[in-house]
Amino acid sequence: MERIAIRELRNQASQVVRRARAGERLVITVDGVPAAEIGPVGPAERASSLQELIATGAVAAARVRTAARPAQPAPAPSGRSSLDVLRQLRER
Repeated sequence: MERIAIRELRNQASQVVRRARAGERLVITVDGVPAAEIGPVGPAERASSLQELIATGAVAAARVRTAARPAQPAPAPSGRSSLDVLRQLRER
C-alpha cells in the first residue's frame, strides 16, 4: 500500500480519488504517521436496493414468503361487540 502525505492529498485530491476508485488502497500520513486509509468502495456500500444487497451477499433474502394473518379483534371489556355498540349509538 502506498503512503501519501496529507499535503499531497490536499494538492492532488481528484487524482488520489481516481486511483482509489480504480482499486488502489492508499494510506494517508500526517507528519509521516499513518492517519487514514482511502480505497475503493465495496459492492455492498454501492448497492442501493434490496435486490442489489441480496446479489452482493450483504443481506439474505427471506426463505419463505407467507401472507400476513388477518387481524383478530380484541374483545371489548364490556363483552359486547363493536357492532352492537355502533347499532345502539345509531339508534339514539
